[in-house]
Order: sequence, then structure tokens, then C-alpha cells
Amino acid sequence: MMLLLRWLRRRAEPVSRASACRRAARGAAYLDRVDPGWYRHVDLDRLELADGARCVLGQRYGAFFPGLTRAGLLNLSSAPLGSLSPVDYGFLCVQGVDEALQARDYALLNRAWRREIQRRLRRDALAAAQDLPEFAGAAHECEPDAAAHQ
Repeated sequence: MMLLLRWLRRRAEPVSRASACRRAARGAAYLDRVDPGWYRHVDLDRLELADGARCVLGQRYGAFFPGLTRAGLLNLSSAPLGSLSPVDYGFLCVQGVDEALQARDYALLNRAWRREIQRRLRRDALAAAQDLPEFAGAAHECEPDAAAHQ
């Protein structure tokens, strides 16, 4: 248990908007590598990093702690030393500070994750729009095939 607490606290960044944005960007890029399309499984209206069922990992994998394992952030065979810190990747608030700072960090992380997810959804929408064939006219505007009517 003591090792787990040290693992959660390691390299804690200060609570700030910039820190939350960096951490969420790091976590989102990580998920892009290990689980492409993960963001399509996150309901932005329900997103709440402080809730293990409504956080990014909870919505994608069912719950926060199983999500750490399924996303490869927590390697149980070598935990916690061989695992990635959920704080460093924006999945968990800064540890070892008072509740008010943790609440502020979660609020900042929620906004940062929403931006990361919205950015990916917009990218998908743009890519889909570019894949559509150009409008060539409505079907009813096509010349009738004279041979078909004889």
C-alpha cells in the first residue's frame, strides 16, 4: 500500500491550468497510441474525473482502476515501479495536497480533457467531410437513359 501511495504522488506538478492541460494532453496522446478512437466512448456531458465511473478511464473501460490496467498504465506484474503515474497522465488529481486544491485540479483536468476530446472529435468530423465525394447533382437531375424507356 505504501508503494502505491508513493507511485501516485511521484513527480506531482503544481495545480495550474497549464499543468492540467499538459497532463491531459499527455494522457490523451498515450490513449491515442494504445487505444485509437478511445475518445468516441467518452460522453462529455457525463465526464467527471473525480468519479471513477464517469472519468475517461471509467467511461472507456468500466471503472478507473480496471481502466488503469486495461489501458496499460498499471502493470500488475511490476507495479508500481514499472507503471505510469495516473497523475502525470491527467487521469488523477495531484496527490498530497488539501481537498480544495484537489477539487481545483479536478476542475481544471475536466476542462482540459474536454478540450482534448473535442479536438479529436473535430478532427474526425473534418476527415469524414473530406472523404465525402463532391456533390455531382441530384439523382433526379440526371439525363434519362433513352434506351431504358424503349
